[in-house]
Amino acid sequence: FPLKRCNVSHTIPVSAATFDRTGRFVITGSDDRLVKIWAMETAFCLASCRGHEGDITDLAVSSNNAVVASSANDFVIRVWRIPDGMPISVLKGHTGVVTAIAFSPRPGAAFQLLSSSDDGTCRIWDARYSQQPPRIYTPKPPDAAPGKSGDASSSAVQVQPINHQILCCAFNANGTVFVTGSSDTFARVWNACKSSSEENDQPNHEMDVLSGHENDVNYVQFSGCVVSRSFSSEGSHTTKEENNLKLRNSWFTHNIVTCSRDGSAIIWVPRSRRSHGKIGRWTRAYHLKVPPPPMAPQLIRGGPRQRHQPTPRGVNMIVWSLDNRFVLAAIMDCRICVWNASDGSLVHSLIGHK
Repeated sequence: FPLKRCNVSHTIPVSAATFDRTGRFVITGSDDRLVKIWAMETAFCLASCRGHEGDITDLAVSSNNAVVASSANDFVIRVWRIPDGMPISVLKGHTGVVTAIAFSPRPGAAFQLLSSSDDGTCRIWDARYSQQPPRIYTPKPPDAAPGKSGDASSSAVQVQPINHQILCCAFNANGTVFVTGSSDTFARVWNACKSSSEENDQPNHEMDVLSGHENDVNYVQFSGCVVSRSFSSEGSHTTKEENNLKLRNSWFTHNIVTCSRDGSAIIWVPRSRRSHGKIGRWTRAYHLKVPPPPMAPQLIRGGPRQRHQPTPRGVNMIVWSLDNRFVLAAIMDCRICVWNASDGSLVHSLIGHK
C-alpha cells in the first residue's frame, strides 16, 4: 500500500497500545480520540485514524493480521486496515461504553470480534460489515441463573440486579468459548459458537457463573492463549520440543484466571477432564490473596509523627506466563505478584515501580 508518513504524535495520554501479529507495527489509541499505526523499525507514524468521538478504551488485532479494531467511550467500535489505516467498518449497537474487545483465534473466524460493554451485554460481530447485526449475549435473569461455581457457601450468595457493567472479555485458545468479568463480582463463561437459540430468536445466555470475588472482576484470561495468538506470514513450523511442551501443558489450556479490586485472583479449572477437549463447568482451584506490602521504615525516635494510609491491594490486571505455569498480577500498590499456577503458592512479590 502507498503509505503516507504522519509526524504528529498523540497530544494527550495514550490509553491503549498493541503490536500487530508480525511485530513490525505498533498501534496506539489515545484520549485524543485517535488511533495511530507506527512502524517499529523507523518509529514513523504510518496512519492516523480519525472517527471516534470519545476516548479510546481498547485495541485488538485480527488473527490474520489484516485489521485492527478500536473501541471507545462513544459506544462505537471502528475497524481499520493494517498498515495504512483505511476504514473498514463502523460497528454500532452498544448503548454504553465499550470496555474491551477481542478477535477470535478460531481458524476460519478471523474477523469474528467480541466486545463487552457497560450496557451489560457482550456482542460478537463480523468486523468486515457495518450493517450486519451482531450476536448478542446477556446474563440470565437472577431467578434463572445457573448454579454458581465456587465453594459450598456460594449458593447463599445473592445475585445482583442484571444492569451490571461487563468490564472485560477474553476468548479461550481455540475461540469456542469466552469469559467475561462484571461489576456484580461474577465472572461468566459463554459459548462463542453459533447456537440453535439464534434460529429461535432466543437470547444467548452464559454457560457458567464463577462466584468467589467480593468486588468488580476487572480482568480475565484463559490459559494457553499467548502461544496461539502468534502469527507468521511464513507459515507454521512446530518443532518436536514445542509439541512436547504443549503436551505437558495440555491440562492447563482450559483454565481461567480472574482478578478483582478485592485484592485477590482466582484460578478456575474445568470440573471434568475425562475426555480430551471436552469442557465442563469450572470450579475454583486456588484463591490467590495479595500479600501485605513490606513493612514501612521505622520512624526516628523523637521525629515528627507520620500517618500511614492503608495501601490499596486491588489487582488491576493478570496474565498467564508463556508456559502457563505461572500467573502474574499488577497490584494497585505498584507491586507485581507472581503465583505458581500448579499449587497456588506465591513465588514473587516484586517491588520497584513508584
